[in-house]
Amino acid sequence: MIDRSDDLETSEDVASGARTGPLQGFRVLDLSAVVSGPMAAMVLADQGADVIKVEPPGWGDGIRGMGASRNGLSAIYAMINRNKRSIAINLKHSVGQELIRRLVSSADVVMQNFRPGKMESLGLSYAELSAINPRLVYLSITGMGEVGPLAQQRVYDYVIQALSGAVDAQGEGADFATIRTILYDKVTALTAAQGVTAALLQRERTDVGQHVKVSMLDTAVHFNWPELMWNYAFVGDGVYASGDLADMYQVARTQDGAVVASHLGADCSAYATADLLDLFAQHDVPVGPVVRRADLAEHAQIKAAAILQEYAHPRGGMLRQPRSPIRYSANPAETPRPSADLGEHTVEILSELGIEFEEMQTWARQGAIG
Repeated sequence: MIDRSDDLETSEDVASGARTGPLQGFRVLDLSAVVSGPMAAMVLADQGADVIKVEPPGWGDGIRGMGASRNGLSAIYAMINRNKRSIAINLKHSVGQELIRRLVSSADVVMQNFRPGKMESLGLSYAELSAINPRLVYLSITGMGEVGPLAQQRVYDYVIQALSGAVDAQGEGADFATIRTILYDKVTALTAAQGVTAALLQRERTDVGQHVKVSMLDTAVHFNWPELMWNYAFVGDGVYASGDLADMYQVARTQDGAVVASHLGADCSAYATADLLDLFAQHDVPVGPVVRRADLAEHAQIKAAAILQEYAHPRGGMLRQPRSPIRYSANPAETPRPSADLGEHTVEILSELGIEFEEMQTWARQGAIG
């Protein structure tokens, strides 16, 4: 076991981005963009890691401009990039590539979700960076994996939904439909975060890092398989086929809303939702009200469990976000540190490498940093 006693948080650590949590003392370089990689890095940041988000100067992560926003801050960016520091580095510039190599020497994890071959072309592959730091855990997230006819295709969540059987399952024939959330981006993020922490655990035992590879398609098929694909799990004859598990659930309209329960065939339109929930509860029948998104924050169970928290963001104002779903008895959840403006911590992080401000200014003029 590696002794990390020297990594205990100090006031200097706090200034450089360290937080309490089970991953306190670990440093992550997040080179990823959009959702799958940044959300995986957010999980590690929520758990105490010092996550440095590396973004292109000038425009940054493209998701900064996606969806609902206020004062130039998008809600999705604010959540999946909270608790991170931002440094603006041009990975296409030789100086930018050298800065990544210098940062890697003190990093525990590098995370990237470029298409296969991109990091090799930049001189920042696992082979090249692990030669600098053999203890490095290097995460690569891809859409389809590294081989096969679709490996180089540009991939978004809806593509994976279609390939993994999910669109077929939503309604067969002419009723094909996508799931109205980026399910597999987020499942891949959670899977990747778990893969990284498992690799870190092994590294603590062996003192050697490794390359962790996760594809969205691989993750989606794995995620779907237990019940969505149970009719296709047995090879050969003699299979007793079954309807989908989801066929057991029904949405029933009530007098003032709707509920979801299993095998609910009765007309419930004459009942008030609260009365119907009470009736089902008396008979220990699992049932849930259909909660509209606009009402979610005020639902009694959401509030009682303190699932949501509010905090002030310097750009976006008051934000409401879910806290980490993992509750550690030894590490109570902290108020999140707001997502950073593009390059907000560039000077701070490069100063930690011993780089003088004048040199930073020269590199900024060259377009290597921002």
